[in-house]
Amino acid sequence: MAFSSKLECAFCGSNLSRRNWHSGTPHEKVIWQCVTATKKGKKYCSHSKALEEKLIEGAFVESYKLVCRNNSDVLDELMKRMESVFSDQNNQKRLNKIISDIQATEQKRCKLIDLCLDEKIDRATYEQKYAELDTSLTKFLEEREQLEQSAQEEIDLGKRLEHFRKVLHTNEVLTAFDRNVFESIVDKVIIGENPNQESPEPYKLTFVYKTGFHNSIQSKMHKQKKPLRSERGKVPSYSENNTRRIGGFVGEEWYRGLRMQ
Repeated sequence: MAFSSKLECAFCGSNLSRRNWHSGTPHEKVIWQCVTATKKGKKYCSHSKALEEKLIEGAFVESYKLVCRNNSDVLDELMKRMESVFSDQNNQKRLNKIISDIQATEQKRCKLIDLCLDEKIDRATYEQKYAELDTSLTKFLEEREQLEQSAQEEIDLGKRLEHFRKVLHTNEVLTAFDRNVFESIVDKVIIGENPNQESPEPYKLTFVYKTGFHNSIQSKMHKQKKPLRSERGKVPSYSENNTRRIGGFVGEEWYRGLRMQ
């Protein structure tokens, strides 16, 4: 299931779960619902609505078209941000320095032990100096761990960006939902918007891509009513006029937010 663990309710933060409606009948359909609303009750997430899987698939196709339409602009902006952030971080250089500091501190500690064994310093001086070196070493080791993680995140982010570029170039035209493309480049989909306002939008879908870029798709379906007999079997469709894009980048805050994903 392409959407498992990728759909997030904007109103309560829970995931959405997959269910079958009218199973075994001609009107059977697959829908996704907020886990909080289904398990605890509608009152615990009153704004969330059941969403047909076909609706989500169609929304992704539209979102992807917007990305491809602005392909060069999106990638150029991402590259500029990446280069700017990477040049500011310089984690690898800082990591190399910390490794040198750790080695120097360990050598000092070994020399201190030798001085103590040779009785060239008294016990009180030895314990004081050893404690100081041990504190410095602990600090350096913690910083090394953080820098190693940051350096690896930079490498992973670069790989994700390059993968995103390849997928866009390979699948420039997407006329129907493609699970492989979706799973390759989408981090999550936020279902709904405006949880603290009087007019929530439960059918607005925000696609958050693995590179940090995001855009939003909204159908004209402000209410999902049960279809009349004469209307059953019809599938909601999208057009360019039914959608709008909301996307952006915010420098280092964008980058830090991406790391937390």
